Amino acid sequence: MFEGDTPEDALTTFVSLLSVEPAGGDVFTGDPGRDEGRVFGGLVLGQAVIAAGRTAPDPTLHSIHAYFLRGGRPDAPIDYHVERVRDGRTFSSRRILARQRGEAICDITASYVHAEDGISHQEPAPDVPDPETLPDARIEYPMEDGSLWPLGPIEWRVSQPFDKIAGPGESTIVEEWARFRVPLPDDPLLHEAALVLASDMGSFNGIERRYGWAGFSDRGSASLDHAMWIHRPVRWDGWMLMITNTPVAHAARALTYRQFYLRDGTHVASMAQEAIFRRERGA
Repeated sequence: MFEGDTPEDALTTFVSLLSVEPAGGDVFTGDPGRDEGRVFGGLVLGQAVIAAGRTAPDPTLHSIHAYFLRGGRPDAPIDYHVERVRDGRTFSSRRILARQRGEAICDITASYVHAEDGISHQEPAPDVPDPETLPDARIEYPMEDGSLWPLGPIEWRVSQPFDKIAGPGESTIVEEWARFRVPLPDDPLLHEAALVLASDMGSFNGIERRYGWAGFSDRGSASLDHAMWIHRPVRWDGWMLMITNTPVAHAARALTYRQFYLRDGTHVASMAQEAIFRRERGA
C-alpha cells in the first residue's frame, strides 16, 4: 500500500495517503489506499487524526477511541465528518465519522490537549536487543518464494520471525523496532498520525505468536475497536520500540496491548485493541 521503488518514493506515497483534502465545512476527504481487499484500519485512523487536528486550536493529540463499524471499500474515497464537540482551556474534543458512499465505516473520538506541568513518571522500558544488532526484517525474512517484500517507508527489525509460534515456556510478547527509512517531514501532526497508523500495523502479531494463522479466515478476522493514548509529544525521528502482548482471548475476540518507546527508553504511547479471529469452516 505504501510501497515505492526507493525509500523516498515509499515515504512520498505514505505522506500522500495520510493527507486529507477539505471538502467544505468540517468535512475532509481521504484516499482509501488500496486497489483491492479491505481498507487498512490504521490508515482510516491516521487520516481521521489529521482531519480532526486541522480543526483543533492546538493539534497536540493525547488520545483516540475508535469503533470499526464495517469494512471499508477500496474503490471509494473516505469522507471524514468532524464534529467540534468541545474546545476548553486544556482539552479539545472532536468526533469524526468516517463514511464511504454514505455508509459509516468508523466512529472515532479524538482529544487534543494544551500541555501543562504536573506529575510525570513511567516504568522502565523492557530490556530488548539493540536494533543495530538485528537485521532488516525485509531481507532476513523474505516471502515464501524467496523474493523480498515490497519496499515500504518503515524498516522493521525483530529478534524472531513474525510467524514464529511460541513454544512451551517461550514468551508470547512480540518485540519490534521500527524507523522510517528516510525522515518524515517536520509536521508534529503528521508524526502523531504516522504513529497512530503504525499502531495498527502488526497488531495481530500477539495472536500469530500464540496460534499461527493456519485455519483462520482472512475475511473473518478484523479489528473491532482501537484506543490509543499519546503520553508525550511524538517525534518519530529514529527507532521506535513496539511491545505487543495479547493476554486474553475468548469467544473469538482477543485483546491486545501495545506500548511504544523511543530508543532512549521514553514511553511515548500506549494502545489497546480488540479484534475478532474466526476459523475457517471445518478448521
